[in-house]
Amino acid sequence: MGIRIGIDVGGTFTDVTGFDEDRREIVLIRKYSSNPDDPMLVMDEIMRDLAEEFGPHAITLILHGSTAALNTLLEDKGVRVGLITTKGFRDVYEIGRQWRGEEVFNIFAPAPKMLCERDCIYEARGRLDYAGREIAPLDRGDVEHAVRNLVAQGVEAIAVCLLFSYTNAAQEREVAGIIRDIAPGIYVSLSSEVNPEWREYERTASTVANAYIGPPVSRYLRRLEDISLARFPNCRTLMMKSDGGAASAVMLSPTPIQTVMSGPVAGVIGSRYLGDLKGVANLITFDTGGTSSDMAVIPGHVLYKSEVSVGRHPLRTQTVDIDTIGAGGGSIASIQLGGVLKVGPQSAGAKPGPACYDRGGTDATLTDALVVLGHLSPSSLLEGAMVLRGDKALEAVERHVAGPLGMSATEAAWGILTVLTSNCVTAMRTITVERGYDPREFTLVPFGGMGPTIAGRIAADLGINRILIPVDPGTFSAWGMLVTDVHQDRSITRITPLDGAAPADIESIFREIEDKALAELMREKFGRETLSSFRYAGMRYSGQSYDVSVPVPRIAGAADIEALIHAFHEAHERRYGHKAVNEAIEIVNFKVTAVGAIPKPALRKAAAFGAKAEPVTYRDAYFGGPASLRTPVYRRRDLPPGTELTGPVIIDEKTSTIVLHPGQNARVDEYLNLEVTLSQGE
Repeated sequence: MGIRIGIDVGGTFTDVTGFDEDRREIVLIRKYSSNPDDPMLVMDEIMRDLAEEFGPHAITLILHGSTAALNTLLEDKGVRVGLITTKGFRDVYEIGRQWRGEEVFNIFAPAPKMLCERDCIYEARGRLDYAGREIAPLDRGDVEHAVRNLVAQGVEAIAVCLLFSYTNAAQEREVAGIIRDIAPGIYVSLSSEVNPEWREYERTASTVANAYIGPPVSRYLRRLEDISLARFPNCRTLMMKSDGGAASAVMLSPTPIQTVMSGPVAGVIGSRYLGDLKGVANLITFDTGGTSSDMAVIPGHVLYKSEVSVGRHPLRTQTVDIDTIGAGGGSIASIQLGGVLKVGPQSAGAKPGPACYDRGGTDATLTDALVVLGHLSPSSLLEGAMVLRGDKALEAVERHVAGPLGMSATEAAWGILTVLTSNCVTAMRTITVERGYDPREFTLVPFGGMGPTIAGRIAADLGINRILIPVDPGTFSAWGMLVTDVHQDRSITRITPLDGAAPADIESIFREIEDKALAELMREKFGRETLSSFRYAGMRYSGQSYDVSVPVPRIAGAADIEALIHAFHEAHERRYGHKAVNEAIEIVNFKVTAVGAIPKPALRKAAAFGAKAEPVTYRDAYFGGPASLRTPVYRRRDLPPGTELTGPVIIDEKTSTIVLHPGQNARVDEYLNLEVTLSQGE
């Protein structure tokens, strides 16, 4: 046992939380300024500080969430990629799909972005049928010719996507062996490892994207592991995955695409854990930092999706269902043509940051607006460790917004807050109302440095009447990493009609991939007693193009198949609003998630202090209306369980600032979370 560390790398700050497994309590909460140009400089600083504070043998596990893979795609910083595919299928990647999603009526809609030039796509003879039976052997000469040409063209990674390899990976593995013989330094991305499921275009695009980010992300993971081991020789380092689990650099090396959404998922997992503790089923998470806002709806359980688009790159990978918009503390406010106020998605980031950071930034941002409104204290950020320049904030708001619009600085700052919260509300309606969820039946869980500061406005606009603000919300995502487990996912496509299917055959397929997934975790030194697994079937009515994921228990007999069919009908009706009980049903994809359990931090109930909390100061803050209001300011650490407050109130703490608007009430619960209620009509 020792100390487990969660590290969440954001665009503006990097958050660190430490959990002592012996004492079962949080022992460290810290924020560092991020360095987007070289994140490892910040990581080295963090490791040095941890070693000085706890010693080289105390840290046993580091869980890390990063946007390394996501940024590599968004910023086009991947490597030159080659692709080897089955003869006759060279153009699959370029042709793509006719479906253009939300751009269906836009004749100028851009096509998905190709990460591999057509000159770097080569064909190889050899063929499997739909069941994985070999029709023609792989032509080694074709592969050798392709590899030598690709090496001459300067590629650093080669993607391999052969027809029907999701049913039989033998030919793809043979290609990988030839590549490594000829060019051992080339990164190899196999579709049978990246996405062993049908749909040729999506599988090809995902395999190419995995190759594109493979070398830089693998280097990132290795550097992270080396830095950790240099300071803590007995420490294991795991990276958060898009599905909310975690895995080692070795596990992720063949498929770094699994980390594309690594950064935002930990907060969703932590929110579900907190909701279970509080007995609250329906949650909406709202994670706002310096650059973006990440939102997820949790209707009793975390929702997942198997396909995501990143910068016009379609990716097939299991991920927590999260929506992201460019709205954060660093979002830049500007006046567009016609006198329209726009806030974001551009951000001042960590460098130079908002004008009030006094690091050279001159643009007006949300943070500057909140300083002008009195919602943020110039002297209390990070408990005084970071001083904000109120005069710089005022100057930026006056120059960029108030002056051009001919209004006061306070009115301009209120307008900046209103526009940004409207952007967030619109996005939140998309993931709730447009999907059939009533936000009034949910509790909003805001976190991140800016989430609790603007959550009161957002909840009021959405009609949400309950907000749950966790302890240390600014580092909540780093805490969420401490309540996650290690996941290993496996899936294969086997089109299996259920009419007359033998239960033993279905069970055999699940058992095969389950054994492989569990074996991966045991290689990671997890004891068999700590492991569990969950099965899912991608099912559809015969003739449908898309499937619905359904949890699967053990299949021991005909009754279990009947129960699975019933579960599919119900899942289909929830998703699409109807079911067809007389239609034939088939399983398309078999999926297994193996889980290695990690001990969770205990949330201890705090003893009431008995003393009534008193404000530490008062300051004028603006909440709309004719004038600013004299507003009490509390320190959160001074608020004992049972404390009740009525807005307007401002609560300062180390990692964030909580703002209660007039008419909003708050109560501190036994775990020191803040429960906020809004009166009807707020």
